[in-house]
Amino acid sequence: MPSVQPPASSNPLVLFGGTFDPVHRAHISAARAVSKVLGGARVHLLPNAVPPHKAQPMADGEQRLAMLRLACREYPELVVDDWELRQTGPSYSLNTLRHFRDQCADRPLIFMIGADSFANLHQWHRWQEYATLCHLAVVPRPECALAPDKVQAAFPESDAAQLLQHPGGLRLMLQRPFLDVSATAIREALEKKGDCPALDPAVSTHIRRHHLYNVATTTPSTNYEAP
Repeated sequence: MPSVQPPASSNPLVLFGGTFDPVHRAHISAARAVSKVLGGARVHLLPNAVPPHKAQPMADGEQRLAMLRLACREYPELVVDDWELRQTGPSYSLNTLRHFRDQCADRPLIFMIGADSFANLHQWHRWQEYATLCHLAVVPRPECALAPDKVQAAFPESDAAQLLQHPGGLRLMLQRPFLDVSATAIREALEKKGDCPALDPAVSTHIRRHHLYNVATTTPSTNYEAP
């Protein structure tokens, strides 16, 4: 998908939330792809504090932030943001969108989600309000169901250039990269083998150093020295 150069006045803001438990290469590839399509827009990666739709993270917020910072260290377009971790109660996306909409006034606000989340958006807390707050950038997942007609109608499909001309209400469907990595499978691999190729080497080193995800203390470490 070709990228566009945003108008100077648009200055879009992209939000990418999740547990990031742990952050993996597909997260980073997807965030960078969305940034590129939107002309180098900054993408804020926001780890959840209390995700309302899934099991609670195995690693605490501080450790997930540390892993995100390591994974994003070479990419200035990616911003690690602890806003959700500093809030109390469930990490409802609606609250996050309202906060950042207030911060960016009439600038385009893009909420980045996987195709599986888009397919289930009608089950999210007050999802009908999202279109008044943001656009969606939907990243594909293998063999993912289609979203219901009412969800697709709430966010008409458009292109990157149109998203940059409006504050919200449209949907950008990316063709690649696929979010084809399972965090559950990564955690299982870490527990059994102490490593996983889907992780940045610096993140793997951090996991072993801090014995996260039941990684054995005898697992050999790499030469990378995390800060």
